[in-house]
Amino acid sequence: MWLKKCQDDSETANWIKSNTKECSKCQSTIEKNGGCNHMTCKKCKYEFCWVCMGPWTEHGTSWYSCNRYDEKASVEARDAQTRSRASLERYLHYYNRWANHEQSAKLSMELYAKTEKKMEEMQITSELTWIQVQFMKKAVDIVHKCRMTLKWTYAMAYYLAPGNHKELFEDNQRDLERAVEELSELIEAPIDPETIMTLRQKVTDKTVYVQKRNEILLEDTAKGYLEERWSWNTTVEGFEA
Repeated sequence: MWLKKCQDDSETANWIKSNTKECSKCQSTIEKNGGCNHMTCKKCKYEFCWVCMGPWTEHGTSWYSCNRYDEKASVEARDAQTRSRASLERYLHYYNRWANHEQSAKLSMELYAKTEKKMEEMQITSELTWIQVQFMKKAVDIVHKCRMTLKWTYAMAYYLAPGNHKELFEDNQRDLERAVEELSELIEAPIDPETIMTLRQKVTDKTVYVQKRNEILLEDTAKGYLEERWSWNTTVEGFEA
């Protein structure tokens, strides 16, 4: 159902999937060549989120929810044109995030090659063995796996009816997404020989945490299906609307 809708809106998809955007502060063109969504403009040093283009400083706060769509505009829309626009904006919110995780997952494939070089660099500049630097590869494995999870949570969220259950689902989604971005930053950061052991501990701890958040999200989603907890805003095959 979701893939069919995405196919029907292929022109929109092609526009959104572009790997270049303009810095919202200085309008310089910025290219995304990694999986991490924490971007820094090389020209003006403005730090922002690739997905929503908002200041990155706000993404670490508990009240900020880049993943959650504000349904207020859709509810308040009265005439047909306004409702149509609100419907499109809602779809773009979920599609943009779905496509972003898909693209980031693809970029993770390139990240494997970069990570292998970092692992070799770590062995040269520290006393770590090849086995001991495998924590980096494991971290990339987990990031890729979790981006695939997050990708499909946005498809599901698009069809979920508003309510407490959807809010709890999006809370779990947000917690996993935030942790994945933090782990991505650690993986993609330059190697400093002086802090390799600290980096190893941080990456290892964060990898365990991200893996746990992924399990919590998947288990709760599956449990919601079994308990018939999920309500849909349209007819979903195999479920009551």
